[in-house]
Amino acid sequence: MVVPEKPGVLGVESVNRLAIALDVGGTKIAAAVVDRDGRMRSSLQIDTPNVTTETVITAIKETIAKLIDVFKAEEIVGVGLAVAGTIDFARGIIVESPNLPFRNVSLHAIIESEFGLPTFMDNDGNLAALGELYYGSARGARDVVALTLGTGIGAGIIINGCLYRGETGSAAEIGHMVVQANGRRCSCGSCGCFEELASGRALVRIAKELAARHPENLVVKGAGGEIERITGPMVTEAAQHGDAVAMEAFKETGYWLGIGVNNIINIFNPQLVVLGGGMAEAGELVLEPVRRIVAECTLSPNKEVAQVVLADLGNQAGVLGAAALTFNELSLQ
Repeated sequence: MVVPEKPGVLGVESVNRLAIALDVGGTKIAAAVVDRDGRMRSSLQIDTPNVTTETVITAIKETIAKLIDVFKAEEIVGVGLAVAGTIDFARGIIVESPNLPFRNVSLHAIIESEFGLPTFMDNDGNLAALGELYYGSARGARDVVALTLGTGIGAGIIINGCLYRGETGSAAEIGHMVVQANGRRCSCGSCGCFEELASGRALVRIAKELAARHPENLVVKGAGGEIERITGPMVTEAAQHGDAVAMEAFKETGYWLGIGVNNIINIFNPQLVVLGGGMAEAGELVLEPVRRIVAECTLSPNKEVAQVVLADLGNQAGVLGAAALTFNELSLQ
C-alpha cells in the first residue's frame, strides 16, 4: 500500500478513475463518487430504511444506480462499501450488524452481480481509519489507531500502512476493551468496556445524572428543562460556555478516554491516535484530558512518539475510506 503524502500526488491521469463509495449506517446511507485524490465529484444521502434486509439492499442498489447514471460517460472502476458491523472481508459477508438487519449477508456478491463492477466491503471503523490515512489527518503516517467516538467507540488499526483486520476480520473492537474491572454493564454483556465509559453515550448519561442533582445549569436549559432530552451537542455547547455540569461530564469521560488511549499507545506504539466522530467535534474538551493522561501515564518512548490528533474528514471519513479501499484493492493507489 502506497500512502499519499498530500492530495494530488497521484497526478492528473487519476481524474477519470472514479469509485462509487457508500457508508451504510443504521440511520443513514451516505454515498459519493470519488476520484483517486479523494475529491467527491457528487454525493447524496438518504435515510436507511431499517425494516428488512431486502429493503436496505434495495436502497443501496438504487443509490448506486443513481450515481452510475450521473457518471456513465466516465470511468467508474468499482464500488466500495463501509458497513457498520462485523465483516468477513475475505468472503465479502456481513456476519452481523448491531443497527442493521444484516446477518450472514453476502452484500459484496449481491452488488457485484447487480452492476458488474468490482466491489469491496469492510467495517466502517476500518474504513474511517483508511480514509484518514489517505485523505485526512493521518496522511503520510505508517502506524495509526483511529477512534470514532459516537454512540459507541469504533476503531481502525493501521500497521505499516495497512489495515489490520485480524484472523477473522473482526479485530479493532477497541470499544469493548475493559478499562474498569467490575464497571458498568455494557450492551455486549461485559462490564467496564471502554465505550461504556468514554463514548458520546457515556457523556450524555453522566450529564443527565449530574443534571438531576444540579438542575440549574445550561445543559438542562438547552434541553427545555427536560433532562431526558439532553443530547451530546447540548452538553458540548454548555461546556464551551463554561457550564459546571457539562464540564464535569467531559472531565469524567475524558479521563476514561485518556486511560483507553494510554492502553492503545502502550500496546501498538503508533505514530498517531486519531480521534473522530461526533464527540470529537468538542475539540480541546476531548483532546486536553487525553493528552494530559498520556503525558502522565504512558510509557516512554511510546508517549514521546505518539501524537493524539483530531480527525480531518468528519462524517465523510467512511465514504472516503470506502473509495480508498476500492482504489487500493484494484492497485490504483
